[in-house]
Amino acid sequence: MRLTHRQLEIFQSLMQTLNVTETADHLGSSQPTISRELKDLEATLGFTLFHRDNRRLKPTQQAAALNVIVQRSFVSIEEIARTARAIRGDNLQRVSVACLPAYAHAIIPQATKLFLNEHPQASVKIHSLEESALTRDLLSKFFDVGMVEGNINLSASATREIYTGDLLCIMPAGHPLADYDRLDIEQFSGHNFIYYADEDYYRRQVDQWFNNAGINRKLTIEATTASSISSLVAAGIGISVINPLSALAFESENLLIRPIRHSIPYYVNVWQPEDLRRGALGAEFVQSIVSAVDEHVVKLKNRNLCA
Repeated sequence: MRLTHRQLEIFQSLMQTLNVTETADHLGSSQPTISRELKDLEATLGFTLFHRDNRRLKPTQQAAALNVIVQRSFVSIEEIARTARAIRGDNLQRVSVACLPAYAHAIIPQATKLFLNEHPQASVKIHSLEESALTRDLLSKFFDVGMVEGNINLSASATREIYTGDLLCIMPAGHPLADYDRLDIEQFSGHNFIYYADEDYYRRQVDQWFNNAGINRKLTIEATTASSISSLVAAGIGISVINPLSALAFESENLLIRPIRHSIPYYVNVWQPEDLRRGALGAEFVQSIVSAVDEHVVKLKNRNLCA
């Protein structure tokens, strides 16, 4: 089965007008030609797209299902057209950034602000994805910048590891551990603990830290994102240990943060594609990320929250 762009264009127009004559006028064709091409399309597909009701068309269930996919394809074509117009007008000032949800909340806003201060005519497109989907999509889709937790080793690409501080303990306001300026591992014993699933890289490090010390936590809840963990902690359900970016972002009157005497440094990896796919402003946005992280680390050091 091989469909043509012309057939999909006719189908999309008929779904909008529900009238062969209107579609012919819209596409600069004739009613007999549109009717013939519609019959050819239905023959190619092997199912009926429209029932005829006087002069109007009534889409079948199969047509409605097909239309969902066709709309997506035309959105992609329009995106290509917009990019082509930008290239023709020498106005290609757009950066596409892929990152974890935690970074979209905690550091990308500051980086974007710094970037737009230097490039006020540019636009930024932010894709928030979970780690497994993100690392896969960095390879299969076009992004100018990727920001992930784990290490990425993709051929012909470049990554930069950036220290962002040490893991921090977060706790609800009024928690007994809030009386301490810095926590020792023994103080976690017996408290309700909220953490990531066991496939998380830093979860494994924290588990090893507790296991080596012989400390038993009450692992009450497992969650998948820093935002959900922080919300659960703020609700008073338990304590957790999370990355310093999210800890500062979610700090509030209901959620307190404390440093841990045993330092577990936290790094992010900033990715850029190979040279031929690298956007003109990608390196500028990477520098904005670095500057935003530097500001973040200074805040942590000023509050004695990292080594």
